[in-house]
Amino acid sequence: MTLNYLSTDNDNKLKPFPTESLADPENHEERKEDEGKLVPFIKSPFHVTSIESANRATPYPIPERVGWTGILLELSMTTALNNLAEHTSILSGSAAVSFATLFPLIWWVWTSQVAYSMHFQKNDWFHRIVAFLYLLIFGALAAFTSDFDIEAGLSQTKNNDTLISPFHPILSAIELRDWPLRPPEVYLSYSRSVGSFSGKGAFRFDVFASVLLDSRKTFPSLQVGLYRHLRALTFSSACYFTAFGVMLAAHWQPEDISANYAKVYQAIAIVLWYLPLVAEISIHYINSDLIDHTKYSSKIIYERASVFFTVILGASLDNMTGGLRFLVGGLDVTSHNVGWAFCGALVIVGEFSLYFDANYETFIHNNRRLLTWYFLHSIFLLCLMMTILSTTLLIQHSNVSQAAKDIITLFGNVFNSTSTFPLSASEFPQQRDAFERLGLPLKFVLEDFNTAAANLSVSSQNLLYYQYLVLAMAIAYQEFEAYPEPNDPVAMQIDGFMSLDIGNATQMDRGNFTDIVRNLAKSHAHEVDWFIGVAGGTILMLVVLNLVKKWPKTKFHWARLISMVFSGSAFILGSFSNIGRNPRHSQHSVQDISGSETLFPPTPIQSYTNLNWIVPTFAALLMVQAGFNLTLRRFARRKAVHHTGPRTMLHLPGFETTLPTRSPEELPSANIPVSLPGLSGKLSGEFETLKAQLPTYGRSARRSFKSFWGWLRLKLSMTSRD
Repeated sequence: MTLNYLSTDNDNKLKPFPTESLADPENHEERKEDEGKLVPFIKSPFHVTSIESANRATPYPIPERVGWTGILLELSMTTALNNLAEHTSILSGSAAVSFATLFPLIWWVWTSQVAYSMHFQKNDWFHRIVAFLYLLIFGALAAFTSDFDIEAGLSQTKNNDTLISPFHPILSAIELRDWPLRPPEVYLSYSRSVGSFSGKGAFRFDVFASVLLDSRKTFPSLQVGLYRHLRALTFSSACYFTAFGVMLAAHWQPEDISANYAKVYQAIAIVLWYLPLVAEISIHYINSDLIDHTKYSSKIIYERASVFFTVILGASLDNMTGGLRFLVGGLDVTSHNVGWAFCGALVIVGEFSLYFDANYETFIHNNRRLLTWYFLHSIFLLCLMMTILSTTLLIQHSNVSQAAKDIITLFGNVFNSTSTFPLSASEFPQQRDAFERLGLPLKFVLEDFNTAAANLSVSSQNLLYYQYLVLAMAIAYQEFEAYPEPNDPVAMQIDGFMSLDIGNATQMDRGNFTDIVRNLAKSHAHEVDWFIGVAGGTILMLVVLNLVKKWPKTKFHWARLISMVFSGSAFILGSFSNIGRNPRHSQHSVQDISGSETLFPPTPIQSYTNLNWIVPTFAALLMVQAGFNLTLRRFARRKAVHHTGPRTMLHLPGFETTLPTRSPEELPSANIPVSLPGLSGKLSGEFETLKAQLPTYGRSARRSFKSFWGWLRLKLSMTSRD
């Protein structure tokens, strides 16, 4: 059975259709024999038959849709993104910047392979081996990019000014030490990840070189664009291998020399990481003038962009749902915890709805505009992933903050009660059950306090009270996997406070305790600083993608885009609500043994309208915007039906083409005189009556009625002729 191929454009896939009967036994056997052949090691993307070439408008290569390689690439990409989301927590400004700088590099590994497969993918062993090598690359990225820090080597010490107060002796002792941001071994880890990008460049060089060899005799004009790609890939590989060598050189230098040249090494490496990205993207735009051979299918690009969007949502959803396990077995599962988890789900549903609502229409554009639409997805997907990861961290922060407040309240209820010493756990059943869930039996806590009340001073009792409070909160943070790393200043501050001798209590203990509580809260509240920006940025980037894809032509499209611009901008401007707020305004307090009240100022998340409403607000905004977009689409559809309804009724069988568009010479009755004395007056009167009513139906209805009148005259003239 021979297959012919229809000529294609930017949006039509190659659709084979049979030219011979499937019932032919000989052809059927030949087909089965062809399918049973072994897969070749390498297959030319330009191999077409003479019949196929004759039925095609332009002889550009025919790619094969190999389903399993696409699934393999998606699974490996999901693994890399899951690792990036799980092990690169954006808990600080430097971590957020590191995440934002690493994401485009991983995104381009995917995008560049999709751009190649769109033109030259074939089902042969060579491309299967390349797909397996790409799986190794993504696996290497997942292994070597944990806790990636773009500032490693650029900064030697952490800035502790915002976390610790220099007036306390414990914290001052910590500040005197020079804590390196990363150990020297990090350079070896980073060099391995850079080596993964180097391997990617080498693999893609090989596949483009094979295409170049195949095109020498078949399509010589295609070699210009292929040579450009090869030069760009050669430059990319050279940059990555050079960066690999720079990172290894930094690792093997002596510690004192490495510290002096760390900034230089890291700055050179960063430049070498991103020059290939700029070069390869530029080549795609430069090659877009080769229209005959480098057409990009908008359907394939839309499909791959949608898959990547779904992969991002899947990786982020997995990270978000993983935090729901902390609600089971916690101190208390309240409507507050469940409500925040529900709002996190609404954020994902809202982003999903807005993206596919804005991209449901097919489109045909030139290569450069289509490439711009595709490449701009990197900014949108980066904002989307940071939004959902920040949502996860904010939900975690909300839950652990609620647990810390419950702990403070439970302790206060025990030691501020009217009961007299010695205290018994049986007197406080609620507190006993809560502390047992934390793994801190209240019985032993009260035994220590009874001993302290009998033998120690009030200041020592207060110190013991503060230490147990810090211990309970530290356990809660560990249960929520929110406790700082061991080398974090907050963790070291807690260790120093817990090691204090209760016999040497001072008046500064209460201040140290207040700082610890505040710093613990702030350690997981910094993501609010960029959540507002990236969350509003997802909505604004959807507007940009819509404008690049298709310029609005109706008032409904304009209303949708303007409303999205307003929503995204208004949410971003909401961050200015923190300006002018009193940072010492008390949100909650606790009394010590002596009855002195300790105030706790709000964390950054609590200063947003004085409530923890930032994620619920964004979830509600997405739901309102999605509902508004659906309403506009319904009105647009109703208006379209109203205008096209009368014309649709005139599409009678055999007369789909309206007659006014035909010249007089094309009419079969052009030279035939028509005389209808009995009907012409009556029909003319009805025509004038209906003509007076036409303004209420609009200009389109008037044209449709004239078309109907022309058709009726034609039928009457043909009847008269007969």
